[in-house]
Amino acid sequence: MEVTRVSKFVALNLKLFVFSLCNLGSAFAAEATCPTNFQVINYSPQACYSEFNEQNCTDTCSAADPVFQPSCFKQLSIPCDTVADLKNHATGFQQRGSYAWFHVTDLLTYDALLSDLNIFQQELYLELYGEFVNTPKNFGFSPASDQFRRENFRLSLLSALDTLTTPLRYAALYRRYSLGISLETQLNDSLATMMNQIDSFPYYSNTQRNELKAELEIVVTQQTRYWQLLKKYNTNQIAEGRVSLLNKRLKTLANTLKSLSPDLQTVIINKSLNFDRYIDINLQKCGLDLCYEEIVTPAVALFYPDFDLRLLKFEQILTALNNEAAALSNIYDGNYQVVEPHLLKLPDFSGFINNKLSNYKANRSYANLERLATAINIAYLSKNQTGKETLLQLTQISDVTNNQGLSTLASFESMPILLCNEFSQINPELTNIQQESFQLSLQGRSIISQIMRDGHTQALLDHLTSIIARLNELAARSVVIANVEQFTDDRLLTVNWTLFDTLPLNEAHQLIEIEYFDYNGMFWTPKMSAGLSDLFPAIHSLSTVTGSLLPNGIAVNSQLNTLQLTLKQAAYSACSPNNKEINMVVKITDEQGIVSRQVLTTTLDQI
Repeated sequence: MEVTRVSKFVALNLKLFVFSLCNLGSAFAAEATCPTNFQVINYSPQACYSEFNEQNCTDTCSAADPVFQPSCFKQLSIPCDTVADLKNHATGFQQRGSYAWFHVTDLLTYDALLSDLNIFQQELYLELYGEFVNTPKNFGFSPASDQFRRENFRLSLLSALDTLTTPLRYAALYRRYSLGISLETQLNDSLATMMNQIDSFPYYSNTQRNELKAELEIVVTQQTRYWQLLKKYNTNQIAEGRVSLLNKRLKTLANTLKSLSPDLQTVIINKSLNFDRYIDINLQKCGLDLCYEEIVTPAVALFYPDFDLRLLKFEQILTALNNEAAALSNIYDGNYQVVEPHLLKLPDFSGFINNKLSNYKANRSYANLERLATAINIAYLSKNQTGKETLLQLTQISDVTNNQGLSTLASFESMPILLCNEFSQINPELTNIQQESFQLSLQGRSIISQIMRDGHTQALLDHLTSIIARLNELAARSVVIANVEQFTDDRLLTVNWTLFDTLPLNEAHQLIEIEYFDYNGMFWTPKMSAGLSDLFPAIHSLSTVTGSLLPNGIAVNSQLNTLQLTLKQAAYSACSPNNKEINMVVKITDEQGIVSRQVLTTTLDQI
């Protein structure tokens, strides 16, 4: 019975993947459009989107099948004439049984789709920042042999198994008994589904099926060894160990805070108020010291499940604050070694914007105007007007319109962080130039929006030209005086959201779909052919406790009802006044097809 229930959800999952991704409407409303399935690209590891290496990076979707790897497929609404032409000329067209699909790179040969699918956001980003990121190249489509399909399917199952067993290993390590019981059930259900998938995979012989099943069983046994050991202890011992470990981590937080400056201590102490909803430890300054109240184990009869579940929520916050405290103990504090301007590598802001303005003056088309607007957004991190309108439309139909996440910093490759306060003091003139540039970009974007809305006038064009001329002056001056390495990633920004504010573990099967995401002057919706990682190489991870939302912005909700986003940041983006907020809209669908939406947002500290 349980396997049947899981299978039904897998079917729901596949149906939503293949048929329900494009729910925002189409940019081709005036034309007849056809829903068309595309195989996407998903490189692993995630660092490949900013530091691509052909030897170490693998497209995990390269031999995918829509039945067995639905996360590797998305649906786009394409003009029917284009679809017909794609069938005649596309190199990535494939069929199996009743399924037919193209490869996403087939779209890149159709210039008419570039604007509608917002591919040019990615192009413009790479044009400006190409020297700072090494992104995957377009290798096009290559047919997969049956042997490659078999190996790809095997690796996909092993990867999915690792995703499921990893949180169970950590549950054992940190004595998360209540969560572990739920994760174990999920693992067993998922393993049964995998076995069924192996039976129906068309490229295996019976012997190969049995060998793969045996391999998965061995992996599960190895990966759950610590969990099986933990279950041999009685729950009283597990509870005591759980509280003891958390108190040790609280002590670590307090000791790390003591090494920080008073202003940074205050930042984290203020964030510690988030603890109060679950367990009040009263972290505060006590004269020159720090004090807090240790967690006390309640009567054993009361520990499970309520107190243990409160500890789970408490622990998520504790982990984030411990990471931030550790990161803030490795910062530049009056000792930044400035760099001679001629030794710095800087984006060519003036040339980048000037080219787009010249193109628009030569051909005053909507596409050229939109490219100019997008170039300004990307260069100066101002919100995209089309993105803002999309966010507003989705907000109006959302059940939760302001779900504020907790944002914290973490270290990135042990690099010292150039915090915004220090950044602004090293070179005040450079900071003033950036502040003025950011404000001018907002004015320029406003004028372009007016032209798009009301039409072109010479006065508006003259005003826009004068703003861009001033931007170019500031960009030229910044090249002369810049002495700060502001475009090198030196920190991780992590945001944690709670999707449903309920204490019990979520045992429901719910599908999460990202319908909108904005950051760094760009925005993404699922109707775009570019994936989230393609458009935002700064994404380090985007996941629930039990699965990633990459590449298509889709995953199954986890027991903890949480969503975590981690981004790599440099001082330029981390300290921009135009980049203080991140917005995301998620659609959540349960097994009965009931839909709810939430607008997830966070305001960044920029300390």
